[in-house]
Amino acid sequence: MIPENITGKHIKMAIDYIDQHGVPPRRGSTVYDLIYNGKSYPPKYVVCIAYKYTSGNELIGNEFSGGKETNNFLGNKGYNTKKNRESALIGFDH
Repeated sequence: MIPENITGKHIKMAIDYIDQHGVPPRRGSTVYDLIYNGKSYPPKYVVCIAYKYTSGNELIGNEFSGGKETNNFLGNKGYNTKKNRESALIGFDH
């Protein structure tokens, strides 16, 4: 479950962090992307980093679900996600 104390501001801070540091291998998007200012970000990784700004620790990816849970959470905070091109090419249909 995603902690509710993550705010839209924390998500923006995570996006800024990713812009500066990039996305580590194996933390990229698989099916969905968070879209912000025309750029794509891995939604689950964004949430993990955003949590760091609330607690000082990065949230571990297996502590919550990607896909619907993450997309709904981000949507409720004012951010948009969409199915990425790669998932369509490899046959994901979620």
